[in-house]
Amino acid sequence: MLGVFGINVYLGLYDTNLQLAFNHLHYEINWVLAAADLLAALFLLAKPRNLILKGLGGIIWPLLYIGSLFLDVETRMCLGAPSAACFPSVSAAYQYLILGSQAYEWAVWPYTIRLGIALAVITLVLSLISLYFRKPKMKETKTMPPPQSTPPPGGNPNAPPAN
Repeated sequence: MLGVFGINVYLGLYDTNLQLAFNHLHYEINWVLAAADLLAALFLLAKPRNLILKGLGGIIWPLLYIGSLFLDVETRMCLGAPSAACFPSVSAAYQYLILGSQAYEWAVWPYTIRLGIALAVITLVLSLISLYFRKPKMKETKTMPPPQSTPPPGGNPNAPPAN
C-alpha cells in the first residue's frame, strides 16, 4: 500500500490535468486516497498479526481503491466536474485513466494507475494468503495428573477392597 500511496502522491504533484480548476474535486479526492493508502500501509506495518487491521488495510481498502477507479470510469470521470470536462464515453475514460493514453494529454507516466491497481491487487492477495495460513492461537491448558487412589483411613494400603 506504500507503493499505491507513492503513486497517488506522484499523481497529485505531476498530473497537470488533475491540477486544473475544472477537475479540482478529483485533485482533492486523489489526496484523500493518498492519505487512506498511507493509513492502510501503516496498519499493515504496525500490527501485521492483528486480524481487524489486516482486514481493513489489506483487504477492504484495496477493494475500495479499485472500486473507486471503476466508479470513476463508469461515470466517465464526471463526479464533481463540469460536463465540459467529462469524457464522451466510458471507453474514453478507461483509455485515459487506466491505460494512460497519450491521446488525452496524459501528463504523467502512462502506467501509473495500472501499477497502482497491480500493487493493490498484490496487497489484497498477500493479505488473503496470510489470513488463510494463519495459525489459530491455542490456549495453554495444564493437564491434571491421573487420580491416585488413596488408602482407606486406618487400613492396610495393600489389602483388597471390602465387598
